[in-house]
Amino acid sequence: MSSKYKKQLPVAVVLLAAAVWGLFWIPLRAFESNGLSPIWTTLAQFVVPLLVLLPIALIRVFRGLPTGINQVLTGILVALAFSLYYNSLLLTDVVRSLILFYITPAWSALLEVLIMKRRVCIWRFLALISGFSGLIVILGVEGQIPVPRNLGDAMALCAGVVWAIGSMRVRLADDVSTFEQIFSFFFYGSLVSILFLFLPIAELGTAPSLDVVFHLWPWMLLMTITLLIPMMWGLLWGSQLIDPGRLGILLQMEAIVGIGSAAVLTNEPFGIREILGTALVVSAGLLDVLGQRSRKTHRAKVTF
Repeated sequence: MSSKYKKQLPVAVVLLAAAVWGLFWIPLRAFESNGLSPIWTTLAQFVVPLLVLLPIALIRVFRGLPTGINQVLTGILVALAFSLYYNSLLLTDVVRSLILFYITPAWSALLEVLIMKRRVCIWRFLALISGFSGLIVILGVEGQIPVPRNLGDAMALCAGVVWAIGSMRVRLADDVSTFEQIFSFFFYGSLVSILFLFLPIAELGTAPSLDVVFHLWPWMLLMTITLLIPMMWGLLWGSQLIDPGRLGILLQMEAIVGIGSAAVLTNEPFGIREILGTALVVSAGLLDVLGQRSRKTHRAKVTF
């Protein structure tokens, strides 16, 4: 393979994985419509891949290789973010969930200022303004205070904040293989989702019948092998080979595909408010990329 194609392959893989990730709400809602409550639908997205990867993890243990579960805090943060995000996709309008989650670049910029003590360049400042303006547009109704109106909105918003912290720790981690990141994601995602089962929140739903589990099990396994593991692997593998600026642009495909598909395939509201919110949030992501490119790349120690 020529050097040209070696450079293009990670870009293509990340772009494809990001686009597929943007469509992830579709199988989630399909499982829910076939009898799985939101929390059990979310749990399945972590447990089934974990069981598939477990034999490989055990082989690594016997060979003295790490599995990734030693990355406890990072694993819990990332798992919590996506457990909240998955549930939000089932508890509020898909577009609202996506927009509120993808305000992440604004949270990331704010955290870098507060925790890493980095100066705010004009692009990062504009990213903050654009992201939080999108937040106000989506949550503000007829002059009311822009706060979440239901559990799904609150979960999506919290997911974006937690993901901003978790992704910051992921970027600062050294010598962590792709397998370690993936196994840690599904391992801690399973633990967090199991803990969610004990929350006294009626909207999360109840346990499914055994008939429902047996009926959906083959589809869960198929989704794991053809979608979940390959998507995560491609995204993490390609991300290690692409410069942060280009990666940030490519990952915007998630939001664009997700919001666009939800607007076309659902009967949920998608008017001027949602269009403006989408434009502001996507702009925040692109402005954040420009902000990252405007300063020299360096690593900072974080103690949170």
